[in-house]
Amino acid sequence: MYTVHTRTTSPLFQKSAFSVLRRYSDFLWIYETLSNNNPGVVVPPVPEKNTFGRFDDQFVRQRRLALEKCIQKTANHPVLGKDPDLRMFLESDSFALDIKHRKAEIAHERGGLMASIGQSITGPRFYETDEWFDRQKGYLDSLESQLRGLAKAIETVSKHRQELSVATGEFAQNVGDLSSSDVGKQLAQSLHGLADVERTAQELQSIQSEQDMTTLMATVDEYARLINSVRLAFSSRIRVYHSWKNQESELLRTKQTHEKNRAQGRIPTDRLGYSLSQIAEAERRASEAKLEYDHASKLVKSEVARFEQERIEDFKDSLHAFLEGMIRDRRS
Repeated sequence: MYTVHTRTTSPLFQKSAFSVLRRYSDFLWIYETLSNNNPGVVVPPVPEKNTFGRFDDQFVRQRRLALEKCIQKTANHPVLGKDPDLRMFLESDSFALDIKHRKAEIAHERGGLMASIGQSITGPRFYETDEWFDRQKGYLDSLESQLRGLAKAIETVSKHRQELSVATGEFAQNVGDLSSSDVGKQLAQSLHGLADVERTAQELQSIQSEQDMTTLMATVDEYARLINSVRLAFSSRIRVYHSWKNQESELLRTKQTHEKNRAQGRIPTDRLGYSLSQIAEAERRASEAKLEYDHASKLVKSEVARFEQERIEDFKDSLHAFLEGMIRDRRS
């Protein structure tokens, strides 16, 4: 369980400060829900669940920090911060019951699982007409490969530092034991001093190994996951495209039915207005769906620009913290 503390000046919330308990699965739910609620938005991702070593102190600490950063970025997002489901996540004291009701509402809104599957696989094939999206997909593939390589390198360096720390500690122990033997007072003092130096070196290597993971590695891991969120935003745009085309198809069917019935004289005079209103309603839905697609396309582009700006700032901050830690440890 995690305690989520919130302080806010937003009038959307009932209080200015409050705290709630949430499970890891609750964070997964809010991520998936916000992604579905907001087509085109890049939702900050939840850190992955580690089946092995999930109770290790370092892993627990790193995941807590990653969850904290994830929820802070989500709450500060200009679109996501206003989402009612996020407000429920942050302030509900009866979240287990609320989320059960909300899941039922979402299932009803989407017409059930089979209906949502049908909507995702039917409709015309999507052909990309904007070269920007193709370029970005290639860029994301390249960036992901670079981040994965960097993550592997950081893990290797951190592991070597930890191994060196252990070896240095063993050396310090052996030198300390030797200083306690009958080697003469002057040599014993020298050996004792060397053992102290090596213990300090051991501690510095251990600290640096942990800083490798909590500064640079944490940021690399976050942005490797964020790339998948960007791809999900791209996919949501395609989903909105299919909704638009489905509405256009429905409009065409409505018009064809009207014309067929009119030609066959099957529309009484008193029903003509109703038939025309059906066409007008279908036109409205198709027009709104087109506007939603255009909005999603623009939103994805602005979200990618936001992703790039935050990526530069976050890597600068993590590199600064990493270097500061190295300088501080060398001086101590």
